[in-house]
Amino acid sequence: MSKKILIVGSGFMGTSIALALDQKDTCCVEQDHEHQRILKNESIYNEVFSSYESVSGTYDLIIICTRQTDALRSILYFCEHFPESLVTDISSSKNFLVNQELPKNFISSHPICGSHKVGPAYAEANLLKDKEVIILSNTINNDVKNLKDFWHSLGANTSEMTFDQHDKYYAYLSHFPHFFSFLYKEILEEEGIDYQKYSGDSMKEILRLSEANKDLWNEIFSDNKANLDMLKEKIKKKLL
Repeated sequence: MSKKILIVGSGFMGTSIALALDQKDTCCVEQDHEHQRILKNESIYNEVFSSYESVSGTYDLIIICTRQTDALRSILYFCEHFPESLVTDISSSKNFLVNQELPKNFISSHPICGSHKVGPAYAEANLLKDKEVIILSNTINNDVKNLKDFWHSLGANTSEMTFDQHDKYYAYLSHFPHFFSFLYKEILEEEGIDYQKYSGDSMKEILRLSEANKDLWNEIFSDNKANLDMLKEKIKKKLL
């Protein structure tokens, strides 16, 4: 029997998940009018809701794909209003969850994939194929197994981490490289260096990260500030 799924926030990531599901009893909540138009024109979902309050029906799994700053509010809302549903998120850092009393029907996820492009128009059906999804849970129960099985069904692999371990690892593996790329691009522009004309392929690959949505990444940098600050100090010592 197929599971009924609700995706909350159908930008690049949310829509990529929906495309991988291939219309298998999937609905979404999307408040952006342009995104709504694209999703309806492409018939990606069974139904597109325009607000949290308008959501109807029952769901086996609810996936929170909102911006980082909206994630906690969304998690708490859907856990409360859909207590029989398993709720997960895809946030890139997890510090905002650490000191929360999280609902029993919530288990956090982080798919290790993405793009510097934003919005449903750029979504990719095979985005999760052979990618890693981190599951963050302190319990072992059927919900964890069911969540892993869901990600496996989209072609992904899964691993488990604690919240603290996750944020340290991804400060090093993702957040700092993006931070450096944004910062380095700013410095090049301040110095009047035409990096687009004179860069080789390796430099272009470093600067490609800075093409991502800076506002979204600033939310991640802010949430994982403690780990980023520790890494910056380690780098300073190496440079001395």
